[in-house]
Amino acid sequence: MITLIYQSEEPSLLFENEMRKLSGISEMQCIFVDSENLAKGFNKAIDKAKYEVVVILKEGVRICSRDWAKRVLDAFEQSTHGVLGTLGTLIVPKSGMLWEHEEPLCGTIWYEKYSPRNKNAFGESFGPKVLDVIALEGSFIALHKKRIKLKMDEAFKGDSFYENDFCLSNFKKGCRIGVFFGVDVLKKSFDDQDVNFIKNHKYFTDKHKDLPLRLNPDVIIENEKLKVDHSLKVNIIIPTKGHVEELIKCIKSIIDKTLYINYSITIADYGSTLDEKDKILEFLQKEKNVLLIETKQPQIAQVFNDVVENVKSDLVMFVSKEIRFENDALSLMVNTYQKHKDTCGTIGLRSHQKNHMVRQFGLQLYSYETEDGDELGLDFKGFGKAYSYRNEVIKGVMGNSVECFMIQRDFFIELGGFNTNYHHSLEDFELNLKAIVHGKKNFLVGKAVATHTGIGRPKFLPKDYLLLMDYVNDNIQSLLPYVSLIAV
Repeated sequence: MITLIYQSEEPSLLFENEMRKLSGISEMQCIFVDSENLAKGFNKAIDKAKYEVVVILKEGVRICSRDWAKRVLDAFEQSTHGVLGTLGTLIVPKSGMLWEHEEPLCGTIWYEKYSPRNKNAFGESFGPKVLDVIALEGSFIALHKKRIKLKMDEAFKGDSFYENDFCLSNFKKGCRIGVFFGVDVLKKSFDDQDVNFIKNHKYFTDKHKDLPLRLNPDVIIENEKLKVDHSLKVNIIIPTKGHVEELIKCIKSIIDKTLYINYSITIADYGSTLDEKDKILEFLQKEKNVLLIETKQPQIAQVFNDVVENVKSDLVMFVSKEIRFENDALSLMVNTYQKHKDTCGTIGLRSHQKNHMVRQFGLQLYSYETEDGDELGLDFKGFGKAYSYRNEVIKGVMGNSVECFMIQRDFFIELGGFNTNYHHSLEDFELNLKAIVHGKKNFLVGKAVATHTGIGRPKFLPKDYLLLMDYVNDNIQSLLPYVSLIAV
């Protein structure tokens, strides 16, 4: 059973009955709070609550989901969290302004109207899973009285920072703060800064001198057992020049995580020293299905093209040595190809950074306004965000990064391989777009997961960008559906 505490100018039996009707439980206590000092008012109400689980709603907030209270109780029963909400953050910056950056947010909230257009989703929904965060947006806060370590600090006056401090102070004491899914919260208006905002902000930052605080997101991996047909031969191509230890870690991760049998690895060395090549050969003495070849091609795009021309396989996979497989990505990707081989262009995976933030969930082209008119931007989709990915196969993505993607060998050759006119990068963008122009669909396998050990967002040369834009403009009718209105 549950206690609902709601802030309002006056008690509302109509509101209470509405919340009871939607709750999905038989018993619910309602407590009205009208205190100008919300921390103090909510503390008193928590003391009066006769049930262990308490939900606090600020003024102007509605719950729109059926069985919402049952879902709150289930989330507490299935986890050890002490405080739950529907929108939270993994970072509390030094400024103390929790919501100044979108990237570390996760969860959902509706503003002004309960309609699809008014849904603000920061990342995807992960069903019954509860995601750990540091602090919650204060419109909806659920707490378990026996699990929280501290109540609200009544030194905060009015309607600001008390909820941030409540979450952060409990987090520091070892209480788990979490975001859960399945309860839709509508906030009918945006919060105005009350008269105590500046004083509360100063008190908050003075109290928490250890800011900034950061919590890495979970990398959600589902180790699905597949029945895979092993008849297709896959050749994995890894270009390298120096950095032998990094190369070896990449290969080991592939070997250790891969259950697919019918594959081989080709290391294409384009400039390592003799000592470095000797170290590679020493490692390969124990690996029978890994081959080292040498090339004098200075350009990685041409290295890939040359290797593909000379290998005998059904599928080829391009892999950067900074990649570390986190699960049996190869089987998942081959399985996707087998299901969609007649329409399949490229097949990619989801990669994360070392801090668990998303590195890429595919490639994206997006439109943005400038003083000179609309321009096309390009980027990794989801870069630097916490949970901007889905654990499923996505059909019809714009494309996949050459850091790790798969393609049928003969189709790669039919497309002409990578365009070697690119000086630094973006040849993968064009190849993916070529697949679309040739009537194929590019797939991203969200359950196939890797970590990329690199730092920072990939960069490109202006001349490479212009070359890519020429290709886009020449094929705009085919590619326009793949241009997003905003970057995500």
